[in-house]
Amino acid sequence: MKLSLLKLTLLCFLILTTTAYSQQQGLFFNFFGGGARSEGMGQAYIALSDDAAGGGWNPAGLYTHERTFMGFSYGFLMPRGDYQFYVNSGRQLDYGHEGNVGGISNWSIITPMRIKGHPFAFNISTTRFFDVYYSFGEKLFPWSDGDPNDPLDDNDPNALFERTGGINSFNLGFGTRLYKRFSMGVMANIYYGGVVTEEDRVVRSDTLKDGEPYLIEVNSRVYDSTNYTGFNATVGFKYDGDNLKAGLMVRAPFTLKGESDTTLIMRSTGNGVELDSINSPFRTQTVYVDNQTSKIDIPLMVGFGLAYNVKENWIVAGDVEFRGFGGKKIQTLDSLRLTAAGDKEEYFSEFDPNWSDVWSLRFGTEYTFDTPIGKVPVRFGARKENLPEGTIVNYNLIYEGPKGPVGVPSPSNNDSTRVFYSYNFADNKTRGYSLSFGAGLHWDQILIDVAYTYTNYEQGIWISEDLIRSKNIWKNHHLNVSFTGYF
Repeated sequence: MKLSLLKLTLLCFLILTTTAYSQQQGLFFNFFGGGARSEGMGQAYIALSDDAAGGGWNPAGLYTHERTFMGFSYGFLMPRGDYQFYVNSGRQLDYGHEGNVGGISNWSIITPMRIKGHPFAFNISTTRFFDVYYSFGEKLFPWSDGDPNDPLDDNDPNALFERTGGINSFNLGFGTRLYKRFSMGVMANIYYGGVVTEEDRVVRSDTLKDGEPYLIEVNSRVYDSTNYTGFNATVGFKYDGDNLKAGLMVRAPFTLKGESDTTLIMRSTGNGVELDSINSPFRTQTVYVDNQTSKIDIPLMVGFGLAYNVKENWIVAGDVEFRGFGGKKIQTLDSLRLTAAGDKEEYFSEFDPNWSDVWSLRFGTEYTFDTPIGKVPVRFGARKENLPEGTIVNYNLIYEGPKGPVGVPSPSNNDSTRVFYSYNFADNKTRGYSLSFGAGLHWDQILIDVAYTYTNYEQGIWISEDLIRSKNIWKNHHLNVSFTGYF
């Protein structure tokens, strides 16, 4: 009994602190630039990219600026929706996504200058790409709830989570003219950010002790914090005609590295009495695991956009973007070795989430009114987008017990066998759409813009081809306010 529960306890601890599983969920990989104007136009902005946040979309658009100016945006996310867990055909559990997240989503300074007579525009900025905020539950391992008269509860989730965070970048780049109406730009991007997961887990095991029923219960509180870093470059090209504008954006592939620290607070009881014996492998205790490392392959991203001035004060725009997630891997650190020279060598195991390639489509329009108080742009936009599909088959977590003497049968608490927990995880493509609108008030020196976006995403989690385990539904609201001031 001790060995089996020890293994189960260890696996409970490892299953979601193993970064291959936990980090591939919750990151939406929408590397959009910032700004309320682009958001109000449904993020169809590759061909325009001509405001303070434009360098995050297509750095070639920086060249159009002739004055130094600064801009910043504040974004406010209100997550809504729920996570539906299907226990069986007659029972469904719901976990709400409700919350509030706010902060600076973009900050930028753009200044033009000439180098040996050739015009350049330089940009330094920060961008908040996406926020993570949702709650969900999972049944990660077989268990008993200790009530033999209600076996349905044995199928309930035994791990409940809340996940928050997001990814940002610090950007430095320039735009310049190539030939007549053609320009190009380059932006270096340093990624940073993190995701925090708070989790409650419970394991119950019905057994016998001295011939009497004995219920062992292990309740765990897990706090997992993962910080992400990475670096790549964005290259952009733009044609700026009188009425027609075209843009091409290429975001280079890179590795998003995660460093995780985990705290496990475990309280164990036997028939309601706390197990605190130092010799008990599942005793009440606190465990710290630091510096868990993972690497996520972020693929090449290529976007193309067109914008057309139907009238002098009316623009329509559309973007299409490809993200080559197919074949990309996640790696987790297995072991470290110090060489004779004192260098550290890291050994990673490779994990294939079976992601799919993604195509994104975005459309938007802007109409500007001249009024006595200034120019008032009004914007509408929409986007339909699929996020990477993932299918995990027979993913194993392995625990190797201490080895006993060769040829001598191992006692129950000194097992030399390798045991593992195996599960399948399959989600369909996370399909969704966003509808947005925005407005602004523009003067010669100051521009104020605001945008609102409603986003509806849905993700199904499957345990077989025809049996759905759960469904994640997001119905989020996002408000973005931008300020731009010219010097």
